[in-house]
Amino acid sequence: MRISTSWSQQLAVDAMLNQQVKLSEAQLKLSSGQKYLKPSENPTAVTGLINLQQNIKENEQYQVNIGVARQRLGLQESSLGNATDTLQRIRELAVQGLNDTNTQENRTQIAAEIDQLNQHLLGLANTQNANGEYLFSGTKSNVPAYSKGAAGYSFDGEPDTRRNIAIGPERTLTDGDPGNTVFGELTPGVLTAGSIGNVFQAVEQLSLDLKNNQPSSNSLTDLDEALKRIETTRASTGARLHALDNQESLNDDYILDNKATASAIGDLDYADAISKFNLQQTSLQAAQQAFIKVQNLSLFNFIN
Repeated sequence: MRISTSWSQQLAVDAMLNQQVKLSEAQLKLSSGQKYLKPSENPTAVTGLINLQQNIKENEQYQVNIGVARQRLGLQESSLGNATDTLQRIRELAVQGLNDTNTQENRTQIAAEIDQLNQHLLGLANTQNANGEYLFSGTKSNVPAYSKGAAGYSFDGEPDTRRNIAIGPERTLTDGDPGNTVFGELTPGVLTAGSIGNVFQAVEQLSLDLKNNQPSSNSLTDLDEALKRIETTRASTGARLHALDNQESLNDDYILDNKATASAIGDLDYADAISKFNLQQTSLQAAQQAFIKVQNLSLFNFIN
């Protein structure tokens, strides 16, 4: 078999280019820190890496969700704590107003303070978070939960609805409570102390009775029920905040474990990589030297 000069030289060029490709790949691995640049290098390992990275991203999103839920629930807990303090003050004023030694003027003055506190309660019910969402409007968080017009109070949010947010694999948590379950359902028709389910209406009726110099001890029943309802929601809020802390810790551990596994599979062994890089450099230099020698292998060089 006869081998032409051009073919011999092409073989040398191909060998040199092949070594250049290998050297380039070794250099890319060193610069990127990745063990595999292409799935074909180790399909099983690369598939495992993709799954691990997907798991990490999902759990990082759960951590973001936990941060959002914690912000809302923390603000809700604070608002409910403030509402509890306000209601306790209203109850103190109610007990004071029930004292028979009070005059009409005394009770009117007490009612004036109760009216201001009721306005404060209404403001708490319409608390907004940093994103402008109304905490107690249920899933209709773009509108205030409560308003008061000529016809009285109205709940303008979405009743009995809660927003579920994913905080872990197959685990969700409600990040708020609708106002109608926190502050009580509005009572239609004529209001009578002792049978009023909504806190704003109950406090307003207490104020009216004081102004009319006819306070009823049944108002204390309405206030106690309102306090119980708010404290129950507050306890539930605290439990959910605790659950967020626990799940956040679990997610952190899961993310760290997945990152460690991904590192073990896909991170470059620099000592081994540098050794291979040096070997590829040597191989390329040998190929280049061989090419130079092949260039000189021609019969024409020996013809005088």
